[in-house]
This record gives sequence, structure tokens and C-alpha cells, in this order.
Amino acid sequence: MAIALECIYTCERNDQLSLCYDILECLPERGYGDKTEATTKLHDMVDQLEQILSVSELLEKHGLEKPISFVKNTQSSSEEARKLMVRLTRHTGRKQPPVSESHWRTLLQDMLTMQQNVYTCLDSDACYEIFTESLLCSSRLENIHLAGQMMHCSACSENPPGGIAHKGKPHYRVSYEKSIDLVLAASREYFNSSTNLTDSCMDLARCCLQLITDRPPAIQEELDLIQAVGCLEEFGVKILPLQVRLCPDRISLIKECISQSPTCYKQSTKLLGLAELLRVAGEDPEERRGQVLVLLVEQALRFHDYKAANMHCQELMATGYPKSWDVCSQLGQSEGYQDLGTRQELMAFALTHCPPSSIELLLAASSSLQTEILYQRVNFQIHHEGGENISASPLTSKAVQEDEVGVPGSNSADLLRWTTATTMKVLSNTTTTTKAVLQAVSDGQWWKKSLTYLRPLQGQKCGGACQIGTTANEDLEKQGCHPFYESVISNPFVTESEGRIGERSFENVSLFV
Repeated sequence: MAIALECIYTCERNDQLSLCYDILECLPERGYGDKTEATTKLHDMVDQLEQILSVSELLEKHGLEKPISFVKNTQSSSEEARKLMVRLTRHTGRKQPPVSESHWRTLLQDMLTMQQNVYTCLDSDACYEIFTESLLCSSRLENIHLAGQMMHCSACSENPPGGIAHKGKPHYRVSYEKSIDLVLAASREYFNSSTNLTDSCMDLARCCLQLITDRPPAIQEELDLIQAVGCLEEFGVKILPLQVRLCPDRISLIKECISQSPTCYKQSTKLLGLAELLRVAGEDPEERRGQVLVLLVEQALRFHDYKAANMHCQELMATGYPKSWDVCSQLGQSEGYQDLGTRQELMAFALTHCPPSSIELLLAASSSLQTEILYQRVNFQIHHEGGENISASPLTSKAVQEDEVGVPGSNSADLLRWTTATTMKVLSNTTTTTKAVLQAVSDGQWWKKSLTYLRPLQGQKCGGACQIGTTANEDLEKQGCHPFYESVISNPFVTESEGRIGERSFENVSLFV
């Protein structure tokens, strides 16, 4: 018996299984002859040989011949046992023509027999996992559906007793967590190997993911990535699916969409949806939306589409996205955008969120814009009181309406209109000359200087310089306010120095006509 066992285990050929069985049949059965410790041990070794030969027979049955010595040497190694099971299932999956479902079920039963008889170091659950994984990776839809019968496909599914089938009903063996891992691994393998959305591997990846019915976040993310590849192709972006997965900064894919389709900034909903599919900015939806809207504003400004740019800027300001200060300032300083009121709001937002290094430049731009608004309001008031019909911005019209509504009482309102009309009549006499002067002005900063001169007329304090001087100007022609106001002003006349200041201020008021 010892010699027979040694001969069988020494042979390294994988085509001697039948001879091994012949030798086994020649050996005496247990109970024959004297029973000693040595004979008992030899009979135990023969029984073990019989189990090993059955495993070799199963391997040969499925086209994976191995020497008897290989099975004996690997029976206590879980790593080698796992490799053998994987090799067996993958070999079956590559057969042409493809094997049937019944063949796969027979293979699973044979794997469990091998595990129970020889490879006890391997867990039975591992056999189910290896079998299911091979079905998922077999590149055949029917095998993927069969794998779904071996798994828990939702968190709330029950775990019935083991077995492949009982009265025609499948029993699930792979745990829910492990099922997710297997599905993700298989789908990613298919996704990474595909060339585009129409590749057959992409359909296999989608089929694997759809096995998990309750769509946990990891599964949904992979499904969204597949959908994102299709959206990228619609925008003209030619890129391998694997490149999409490995892209470290997904916002660059949105930039590429805008580059390939310049007018797609009008499709904000679709681009925002694509950004969500790509998980731009991770799991921060506000940051994701802000980044995309900033790109859309920049593109709209390139096309001078101020309406679209303002729409997105208003949304950015409403959500308080601080990184949008730059695009808001760009739109606020766009001279082609005629809505001065909105531009003023944009500049105010930019000043609130800009870094300290940009405050000075933005303050200068904001001051210039405010002066322009003031000039337009004065110009509008002149023409409006004079009966001329001119076009004015909504901000100017709104400001005038607010001023009129704020007058207390009808008598005061009539008095104000009469006074204003008289004053505007005087100022309008210099309109023609003033327009010629304005056309000749080359200094782009004249708004600021004019605003400085206008301050005394706005009721602001002139400072100590305006209050110093003598009223002894009897030798000079006195200058003062309109006779109508003399009864309410204690000293209606000005000194010589104050008179010069008043003359300069009046000249600057004329410039605004």
C-alpha cells in the first residue's frame, strides 16, 4: 500500500488518472488482514487518495487537467485553492461555444464537492463568490443574469438556506455587501475596457450595475459615470471612458464641453446635470453649481450675451458664492451692458467678496459707475422737466419716480416742480455749449473731479474754508441766492472768496446738462 501511494504521488503527468484508479482498486480494503496502527494509517491515506482522485477527475471533467501530486500539495493552502477555483471558473467562461446555464450550475456543485472533500481550507462562501464573479466577468448577458440569482440584490432581501435551487426557486448565497463589491469590480472592468458609449462592454457594465436594485451611492455613481460619457459625446468631446474615470479635476471636462461647443453656455441645465453626473467638486452641490455657473458667465461675456451673463450672476449672488466676484465685476464693468443699476449691484457684490488686493481697483470702477449713474439722472431730469422725450435707463426712471413719490403733500409738490422747472430752464440755456465741451473732453477721469465739485451743491458741509472770510464786500457787487429764498436765509450773500467757489460749482453743474 505504501509503495502504491508513493508511485501515484510521484507521477507528475496529468494524463494518468485512469491508471491511478486501477492501482487504487488493487489495494486491500479496510478490515482485511490484521488491524494494526500502521495498517490503519495506511488505510486512512488510501481514503484520502480516493478523495484526491475524485477532485482530479472533476478538474479533468471541466477541461482543467492537473497531476495528482498538485492536488495533494495544495489541499491545505487556501491561496492555492482559491487560485484553482478561479482558474476553473474562468476556463469555463472562455469556452466556445458558451456553456449553458445547466453546465454552470453543475460546475458550482462540483466546486462545492471539491471544497468539502479536499479543499476544506477554503470557505464555501468563497466558492459562491468566485463562481458569481466569474459569471459577472464572462462577457455574456445571460451569465450576468444568472449571477444575479446567486446574490442578495438589495439590503432588505432575506437570506434563505443554502443551495442553488429548491423546487425551482433560486437561493442566494453571496452577501449584500460582497455582492456590491463584485458588481462594482465587474462593471469597472467593462467600463475601462470600452472605447465609447456604444461599445458592447458598456452595455455589460450597465447590466451588472442594474442587478443591485436599491441603487446605493457607489452603484449610482457608476451609472451616472456611464451616462456622463454619453453627455460628453453630445457636446463633441471625444474621450475614452477610462480617461473620464481617471480625470483628477472633473471641472476640466465641463471646460472642454464649452470649448468644443461654444454656444452651449445657453444649455445651463444640461451642463449642470453633466457636472452632477461627473461628481464635480465631490459631494458639495453648492460648490459644483458655483463652478459651472462661473464658466457659463465667462463664456456668455465672450459672446457679449449680457442677458445670459446677468441671469447666472444673479443666481450666483443669490446663493452667495464668493468665488464669483471676478465674473460679477467683469459684467459690472462691461460698458456694453446698459443696465447701470444692475451693474452697480454686481460691483457691490464684487467689492464684498474680492480679495484685499483688488479692492482699490474695484472701488475706482464702482465710483466711476456711480458718477455715470448720477450724470444720467441729472441729464434725464433736465430733459424730462423740459418736455423732451429721451430714452433713459430703468434705474434713472425708477429713481425719478421714487423722488416724486417721496414729496410730502400736493402743494409742496407743485412748489418743487415750479422751482425745478425754473432752475432747469436757466441751466438748459447752456446745453448746446456743454455738449460741445463734453465731446472735447479727453480725460476719462473727469467724472471724479466733477463729483468733487458737485458735493457742496448736494447739501454737504464745505468745511472750515467755506466758513472763514469777511462779509465786508460793500465795494463789490453782491452775489447771493434767488430773491425768493432771501426771507428764509439769515445771510443770503457770499463773500468774494465764496463767490468764486460758487461760480466754479455753477460752471460744473452746467457741465452735467
